[in-house]
Amino acid sequence: MSSRPRPGFLSLPRELRDTIYHHYLFEPEGYHFNLASGKLCASGNRPVNLALMRTCTAVAAEMHHLPLRTNVVHFSTSADPSESERTISARFAMLLEYFEQGRIAALTLSREPSLRPYQTPEVDAKLALKYPQFAPLLHWWSPESPRAYPSVATWAGIASIWGEPDSEFLAFQSYMIELLSTNADFLGALVESDLLHKLDDPRSSLYSPVVDEASQARREQMHSFLLDKEQKPRGERASFFRSVLSASKPEPWTIPSLEELVQMMANVNLSPSNPAHEAQRCLGLETPKYGQGHQWKCVKWRFSAAAAAAIHFFKSISRETCSAVRRVVLHEDRPSVGFPESHVLGLIPFCVQSPQLHIERRVNIWRVLLSPHSCQGTCLHAIANHIVSISENVEKFSSKICDRGCIALISESCCRWITEASGLSAKGMPAHSFSLVLDGDPAPDKSSELFERMKEAVAWQVAQAQAYPDQSPSLGFIATRSAWIYRCGVFPQAINDIVNGTSFISCNFPTGTLHDPRAVLNMNRHLVHRDARGRMSGRGWLIAFENHQKRHPMRFPPHLSFVDLAAEELLPEEHMPLIEGKPAQASNFA
Repeated sequence: MSSRPRPGFLSLPRELRDTIYHHYLFEPEGYHFNLASGKLCASGNRPVNLALMRTCTAVAAEMHHLPLRTNVVHFSTSADPSESERTISARFAMLLEYFEQGRIAALTLSREPSLRPYQTPEVDAKLALKYPQFAPLLHWWSPESPRAYPSVATWAGIASIWGEPDSEFLAFQSYMIELLSTNADFLGALVESDLLHKLDDPRSSLYSPVVDEASQARREQMHSFLLDKEQKPRGERASFFRSVLSASKPEPWTIPSLEELVQMMANVNLSPSNPAHEAQRCLGLETPKYGQGHQWKCVKWRFSAAAAAAIHFFKSISRETCSAVRRVVLHEDRPSVGFPESHVLGLIPFCVQSPQLHIERRVNIWRVLLSPHSCQGTCLHAIANHIVSISENVEKFSSKICDRGCIALISESCCRWITEASGLSAKGMPAHSFSLVLDGDPAPDKSSELFERMKEAVAWQVAQAQAYPDQSPSLGFIATRSAWIYRCGVFPQAINDIVNGTSFISCNFPTGTLHDPRAVLNMNRHLVHRDARGRMSGRGWLIAFENHQKRHPMRFPPHLSFVDLAAEELLPEEHMPLIEGKPAQASNFA
């Protein structure tokens, strides 16, 4: 009598086994990536249960890659980064700042007479061919251009001014410097121009006005001193420009190890203690962007969720395993370093090789778009100094910040994320591989009010553009952007598509209806569009826009004050430095 095989799991139909695998592997909250360990875990930091895969070879083969196909993979910024992660991310942010300071200084100085010969028509032609969107800006950089808009030179290196993705403008900057640097004499002329420029800059400690023969003699003496090749200031600046302009710039979504970061700093002759201060010192500036001395040590620096996904996960797995991932959610719920809006560029290669992969990026508008890191003039140190030294009521101070420019702040910050996302397809992101969600938690009703401010900014931008119908392309490029109302060319249409539900960008709160720019235009028809010298002027629009913000102040809900959000980005009081001679207590930020 023949023996019949005993019934078991593998004798079940494959469709039924797949259903069992799915129920066994499925985690309602998906998998979460732990940056510290570099591993995936279940919710609550539980280990992923894969015991069934180890029962036999046949089951392991059938379940191969099913965990990643079954579950959404979540990446988040660290709520409380470790000391090592915080130190590396802070210094990496300052290293990126060091590179940017060099680019800004070089492009600002390129308008100086001694450097104009290097901005040849051939250089302009190559730049305009590769980056046509910035061709009007080149008109104001060219040697023949009159100084009709002196502030253009000051704003030359600031990406957000010109209404294009920051990553695109940084690439434009780098390409311009690359072309200028093909001339062997450019660096030497750049250093000399930098030093001589400071003699004419009233903000510089080297400023030397000429009012009589004696002051002229002192100026010539200073001129000779600065250009003496043996003098330390010239050597420092030469070293700064040579290292920054010639070194290979790291991608902003990189997460370097400590060893890699030390090597990056060595490549540009940087001290690892406080690179931001070092960069400012070499340029002769007085106040480092991230605070004097070591105040930057009190801030919770973090890497973005996109950077963690691109570097620490996808690069650590095989191409075959990568193709098994179906859905990734990037929770940008805390401010992070390294131009976070552009970090998703690092994920494009993985989306190209895995067409079934979809990346959803969720950006919290309260903790990211309204981050103190993004608010000009109200950085964390300024807030701490103000509260501790003046003892002003926290609620009053928070309201003052909101009243001062909430519309401009939220629209500018939102625009940077939207502009970068809108440019992904041109950089190779496959269709349907990416979506962006503006996350209004934990105050969706108040988030709708914030979005109303974005729609107001769009109406003002469109109205201002309609008010300049006869301007030439180059004049229009400068005039509209100099008013600080213009955000970017794609912003109005992007907001329109979000409201109509036809965009890959969405909100998890009601978006309402669009504002009519004709009402804004009619309200401002009295504005003069040209100044006394006949130049296009946006100052009238800027003043009107600021007055509009004052008449319609934005109030934070009690549980989401601006200062409370700022306090979340500071370390506990035992780590805080002395501010104005007093310890910064946590109670100051409650």
